[in-house]
Amino acid sequence: WAKDAWKKIVVCVVSDGRAKINPRTRALLAGMGVYQEGIAKQQVNGKDVTAHIYEYTTQIGMRIKNDVVQLVPKQQPVQMLFCLKERIRRRSTLT
Repeated sequence: WAKDAWKKIVVCVVSDGRAKINPRTRALLAGMGVYQEGIAKQQVNGKDVTAHIYEYTTQIGMRIKNDVVQLVPKQQPVQMLFCLKERIRRRSTLT
C-alpha cells in the first residue's frame, strides 16, 4: 500500500427504499458529503426512477463514543458510492 492506496478502494452503500432510510444513516452520509437532501425525484421525464446514485470522495471520518457518532475532519480520503433505491425491493437488483 502506497500513499495513494485510497484510490484503489470504493466504499459502496446501498439503501433499500428512499422513504425508509434510517434518519441517522441519512444524516451521517449527508455530514460526510455523500448524500444531498432534496435532489432525488420520483420521476424524470414522466418515467419512474429506480435508484439514485451519489458519488463523493470524502475526507470526513467518524468516531462513535457512547452511542454518539462524531464527524472527524481531515481524515484519509475515502471514495464513496451511495445507491438509494426509490422503492423497497428487498433484493440487490434494481429491476
